[in-house]
Amino acid sequence: MAFPALCLLGLLFLPIYGMWLWLEAPVGLFEPEPVYMDRIWPLVGRTLALSIVVVVCSLAIGTLLAWAETRMKYRGRRLLAMLSLLPLAVPSYLLAKILREQMAPGGGIGEVLGTEQAFTGFWPAVLCLTVTCTPYVHLLVAAALQRCPVGEEEAARSLGASPWRVLKTVIAPRLRPTWGFSAVLVGLYVVSDFGAVAVLNCEVLTWRLYQAHSAQEAVLLGGSLIAMVLPLLVLVRLLHGGVNDERALSHRESTLREMSGGERIGVGFAHSLMVGVGVLIPTVTMIHWVGQGVTYDLEFVDVLDPATTSVYIAAIGAALTVCAALLLAAAGARLRGALGSLADNAIYVTSALPGILVAIGLLQLVNNLRIDVPTVDWAGLRDAGLFIFTGFVMRFMAQGYAALKPAFLRLDQSQLESARSLGAGPLRRFFTVTLPQIRPSLLAAYVLLFLSIAKELPITLMLIPPGESTLAYTIFDSNNEGIEQDIGLAGLTLLLIAFTLQVGLNRWRKHV
Repeated sequence: MAFPALCLLGLLFLPIYGMWLWLEAPVGLFEPEPVYMDRIWPLVGRTLALSIVVVVCSLAIGTLLAWAETRMKYRGRRLLAMLSLLPLAVPSYLLAKILREQMAPGGGIGEVLGTEQAFTGFWPAVLCLTVTCTPYVHLLVAAALQRCPVGEEEAARSLGASPWRVLKTVIAPRLRPTWGFSAVLVGLYVVSDFGAVAVLNCEVLTWRLYQAHSAQEAVLLGGSLIAMVLPLLVLVRLLHGGVNDERALSHRESTLREMSGGERIGVGFAHSLMVGVGVLIPTVTMIHWVGQGVTYDLEFVDVLDPATTSVYIAAIGAALTVCAALLLAAAGARLRGALGSLADNAIYVTSALPGILVAIGLLQLVNNLRIDVPTVDWAGLRDAGLFIFTGFVMRFMAQGYAALKPAFLRLDQSQLESARSLGAGPLRRFFTVTLPQIRPSLLAAYVLLFLSIAKELPITLMLIPPGESTLAYTIFDSNNEGIEQDIGLAGLTLLLIAFTLQVGLNRWRKHV
């Protein structure tokens, strides 16, 4: 297992090597221009501040939603939980565009609220990215809570402990690894996101990256983004804490309880934020755009082929990334100390890069290989989807790893030892002992990766086989052309696919 895991780690660094080749290429994508560090430092500070604020907000709201889904009883719990995850399927630039229009003076919501200023800048970006990133925390923490032993919780409550004390003394120590991985996942998303900050005019590193005038500046900004990972990794180590021994604890399903008045207010606010801002406002806006197209008898773009392509590449890309993340998480869970930290940190490096730099690095590497190895049918490999799926694994490995490694850290080692002593081989132990224990995290990882890949744009644009298109590309292209009815139709189709996936997995989960 060690050798394949090392090969995968090496694969993750290929985009960085490709960026170096691009930097050394005699012909760059941009005309050269001097790079001034005094322009970059303010962007670094603003990027770090944006990342920290969004991480804190997402951890708080996502944990509350996961806690409500797995421990509380209230009307519409499952439906609200699914709807609260749907913002994960909305491209950040689309959500930012809708919020900017609706919150602006004269916009639908802005007119009601009496807004006098444009909805742009740092705090609008915080709102947009918090709504976009909270489902990451919600998914991962809910999967972790399904594996947390409930006996201690019930014992603490029977002794008169308040819900806050139960969370602080019983649940928090077991959620610390998941919180750590969730924090770095959200931080990486914020650091590498371009769409929301560009639409909302929030001047951060990626905002400047897409305006770069030289390969040197682009690589420098990319290196700065990688450096931004360091504070996030420190946060992960602080949150991670020790690994709890759960071998003797029961993992039976928790009994749902009624919410208190304060909990009802908090959960109501969290659902209102996620469903209202992340689902209802975009859905109503897109339905309005589609309705205008029907009213004025406008032509609509074909979304059937892009939808089919989106489902196809998301399903396969998510499966491949989950398999790779499984291998790395299983290997990483066995490592301790400095070596384990080094392996974790290496996996997060590529995820700090925006998708466009991952795609550029991969393309530059392939272009060099075409010269060195001309006998290989590189065009055929691209048409077969090798490049795009490789790009997805590189870009989204950290998401799968963050979802799965906490599950491997919580494995019941006594069951594994018993299976080994009875002569069960590695595969048999995996399917009979490991898989049932990590199944909630595995489902969370697949949902997370499917939706992330389905809405991904830069890698898809640059590496997809010629002649193919996706819903994300359709939304992006229609937005550039100002064709709102097509944006609405493609966006609603993407939300429908995400909701269908959630319903299907929930039904499947009840029968396994």
